[in-house]
Amino acid sequence: MANFRENIKKMNPYEPPLEGRASRDYLLLDFNERTIGPSQKVKEALKKFIDSGKLQVYPEYGDLEVKIAKYAGVLSSQVMATNGGDQGIDIICRACFDEGDKVIIPFPGFAMHYQSVKVQGAEVLEPAYRQDGSFPLEETLELLSNGVKLIILCNPNNPLGSSILIDDVEKILKQAKEKKIAVLHDEAYFEFSGITAKDIVSDFDNLFIVRTFSKAFGLVSTRAGYVITQEANVQELLKIRGPYDVNMFAKTAVLAALENLKYMKDYTKEVMEKSKPKLEEFLTEKNIFFYPSAANFLLLRIQNPQKIIDGLKSKGVLVRFKSAHDGKGAIRISIGTLKDTERFIEIFKEIFT
Repeated sequence: MANFRENIKKMNPYEPPLEGRASRDYLLLDFNERTIGPSQKVKEALKKFIDSGKLQVYPEYGDLEVKIAKYAGVLSSQVMATNGGDQGIDIICRACFDEGDKVIIPFPGFAMHYQSVKVQGAEVLEPAYRQDGSFPLEETLELLSNGVKLIILCNPNNPLGSSILIDDVEKILKQAKEKKIAVLHDEAYFEFSGITAKDIVSDFDNLFIVRTFSKAFGLVSTRAGYVITQEANVQELLKIRGPYDVNMFAKTAVLAALENLKYMKDYTKEVMEKSKPKLEEFLTEKNIFFYPSAANFLLLRIQNPQKIIDGLKSKGVLVRFKSAHDGKGAIRISIGTLKDTERFIEIFKEIFT
């Protein structure tokens, strides 16, 4: 074996249960994806690019970040395109701390947050979300001591779905700034929640926002995301991101998607205003506990979660096993169109006794 760093050898690879899920006619409610594809404009733009004779040419990004910034409502100098939101997370971690430093990740959190932090060899501090799914503000603030270099806030939280008040995010930013601690605000589900810290980017040079085009826009296979932060920070992060890391399929798809925002907004509106209330009503009638969610998924506390997951899979529906705030097993269900939700409910009735 090569001479790998000790912290790498102690890690396990992140191995989400992906293989085989797309090869059968499953209802995919396990990875918080769109349940319908991206717009026709995106498909047409990608076909046009394939036929352009430019596959052998290095990427050129043109006004990609200008268009993203216009959509996000920030300056173009405050945006850096990335190869998915995951790359944004990874680059910020590589930029902000060294091996042996401490990073705060309130538990439970997104798996890629942990992976990026542990690759860098940091110690993870995990204030736990409360019984009702609310954010542990006081516990997090108490951990802002020497040695902490980064705080990762997933807002809304994945897998709980619960949100953090932007006023509380600002409290953390203020105290963290005094102690020279960076704050990563993960807004992967912004289009569903409407929650964002982008209006205070100019006030805090320690704020890094990560977003993705994977969820509401449905461009997950192209791997497209972006970071919002102050211009000086962008210039430092660009020293880490490769000049060609964002591929031309991602660029092409993003630009086409941004030209047809109504398609994305119609989907998110159906998910949040029709599908989600219907699923919540059904679960309430069945006395099944779920955490209040601001995103396109619900986390259920239920007995024998693996039995339910296996039963749903046998009927053609995939959902995901996740840990709740106390580390105990739960089920995360993605929410798609109203038709998808109605199908899920009928199948769930068959296997839930």
